[in-house]
Amino acid sequence: MGRAPRLGLIAAGAHALACGASAGREPAGGTPEARAAETATEESARTSGGEASDAEPGSGGEAQAASAPPAPEQRMTRAEAGRYVLALVNRDRAAHKLPPVRWDETAARAGRRHTEDMVRVGFTGHWGSDGSVPEERYTAAGGDGFVMENAGCFADAIPREVDPDPRFSAESLERVHHAFMNEKPPADGHRRNVLTASHTSLGVGLAKAKGFDIACMAQEFVDDYGTYQKLPRRAQVGEVIQVAGEVRAPAKIAGVGISRIEPGKPIPPEKLLRMGGYAIPSPYATFFPRGFKTPIPLQVTGNRFDIEVPLNDRRRPGLYGVSVWATFPPSNELKMVSLRIIDVGKGGAR
Repeated sequence: MGRAPRLGLIAAGAHALACGASAGREPAGGTPEARAAETATEESARTSGGEASDAEPGSGGEAQAASAPPAPEQRMTRAEAGRYVLALVNRDRAAHKLPPVRWDETAARAGRRHTEDMVRVGFTGHWGSDGSVPEERYTAAGGDGFVMENAGCFADAIPREVDPDPRFSAESLERVHHAFMNEKPPADGHRRNVLTASHTSLGVGLAKAKGFDIACMAQEFVDDYGTYQKLPRRAQVGEVIQVAGEVRAPAKIAGVGISRIEPGKPIPPEKLLRMGGYAIPSPYATFFPRGFKTPIPLQVTGNRFDIEVPLNDRRRPGLYGVSVWATFPPSNELKMVSLRIIDVGKGGAR
């Protein structure tokens, strides 16, 4: 008999742009339930905007007791299971007087890619076995908002065959979601992600290994507050791109940022299990409207914005993140509302 699989849980975090809103300030560049593996730390697993503004600290049990959606007696298809998880999430948000999130099929595609990877390799984390990260997978799926991921799957580095036509029991889905919601501060990154007030939509990636009633889940929460001009998927170091669009109320456009990380490389499963939480990288350059200290002024008309910026972090190739930042009056706190990835090479044939 093989050993019982272990379930891991982990939450991705967002970097809060270290810049005030005042003019002239310089921005800073055993059984599945037997183990809840390491979660993001307080520093690296902050959700966008920190804790949900209307959520109170606690174990989450009070939310689970509130008008739970009826559990289907029959096992659910992937589509049905995703909607069931959406209902669980909206039940918990309603218990904290937060608005519901709508279904997001684009985010669900990104989540499914990741959960199937976690099943095949036997890990839980935010880096994929190919070295991909959440915003990279979300961009590849066609997303243009800002994504925050909760993940739960195996934590034993044992490869398994993915069930091509999975059926999910309500209990297997509730097991993962309740583990998220039962967290306590400061190790409560998943719970705070579920209860972040600014989230507008949710895609749920689900997968199963053949022969196991264990749901591997990626909850992909999205902040969607705008429409944006398309970006190139690939570019060269030094290439100038146009970043333009319009944010929607209650958001108010504040700035654009550019970040860079190294391109992903395959990661062995044992290392994946040790990598912990994922903090979205800080911008190395930030651009604000006239009246602020900024290398290039962001052109703003109402909530429309437009800027041309170079992709050049000391001439280094990599994955460049193009972020859009907004405020939500009356607060002046800057929050990321879009993050898209461009694969930037050195130049020449690719």
